[in-house]
Order: sequence, then C-alpha cells, then structure tokens
Amino acid sequence: MTEDKHMPKKAKKLKAIGKAITDIKLKQCLTRYTYRHRLAVAFFGLNADAIGKRTLEGYSIAVKLFLAYSAYDEIREAEKILRNTSRARQHKVIDFRVANQLRRNKELRILLENSVAVTNETLRKNLRRFYRDGNNEVMCVATAIRNCFAHGDFTAGGAGLNTKTACKAIGELADVVVQTSEEIFNEILS
Repeated sequence: MTEDKHMPKKAKKLKAIGKAITDIKLKQCLTRYTYRHRLAVAFFGLNADAIGKRTLEGYSIAVKLFLAYSAYDEIREAEKILRNTSRARQHKVIDFRVANQLRRNKELRILLENSVAVTNETLRKNLRRFYRDGNNEVMCVATAIRNCFAHGDFTAGGAGLNTKTACKAIGELADVVVQTSEEIFNEILS
C-alpha cells in the first residue's frame, strides 16, 4: 500500500493486519476503500478547454462528491460483509451548518426532487424531510446527488453549482462523506 498523506489515517494498520484477514472479498473492499478515499481527498478539480470557469468548478466539486461517495459505498460493502447482512447500512449524519448551506441552493432542490435518478421511495421521503421539514440529515442529499451524477441526470448548471457559495456547500458535503467513511473504516479496524 502506498504511503500517502491522502490515505485514511489507519491505512497502515490495514497493511499490518492484512494477512490476518481471511475473507478475500472483505480484504478487497477494505483495500479498494483506501485507494478510493485517497483519490477523493487528493482530487482538486477538472481541467478542460473551452468550458467556462464556473461550469468547470461546478462539475469539479460534483466529481469530488462522487469520488467521496464511491469510497463510502466501498466501506459500506465491507461493513455489510462484517455484519453478515444482505443490505448495506445507510448512515445518518446530522450537520446543521452544511444542511443550511445546501438548502439555499434552490436549483439543487428542484433537481433532486424531480430527478428520474432519485426513485427510491425512502430516499425521496428523506429528501422531503430535509427540504420541507428542515431535517438536518445530509447524507440523503449526498446519495441523491450521487444518483443523479451516476445516472446522467446531473448538470452543474441544473444543480445550481454556478457560484462559489453553492460549490463550497457541495465541497463540505463531500468532506462529510469522506469523514463518515473514515469513521466506519476506523471502527472496522478497531
């Protein structure tokens, strides 16, 4: 495993105990997680010719969130194996400050509430609670953005990511996803 400042803090511990992990799928998930985490943390943006600066910044921050969510998906898979369950756990993260920043972006709300990529009824219910009831659980927003991005229903402009403030909110949401993933990783290795 590469030594790198962007790796999870306990990545060295995984390397040290790696031979003791006999479940190959679990070991693969944990290893993939560390590298996905590293990419999400190290990612600083896209570079493309003939694309406006604001558009590029909007897509860049969406990619950062997507990369963070990719690491989160992988560590959830490892957690699922350890819990011996058929479904990955959805973690709830309450963050008042990030939630308020996200709710200021009206275009994002319209996208997420109307997207064909956000079809899971539980997710839709959690988004309604977030936007209409003021619930500060932000992982539902991260999940919905990830779905829109992965299924082609996302554009930076359509998500309102054309201001520094809107991009900053998504960047902070990506940080929440990275932190949540690392907490799960640390718990697994404890």
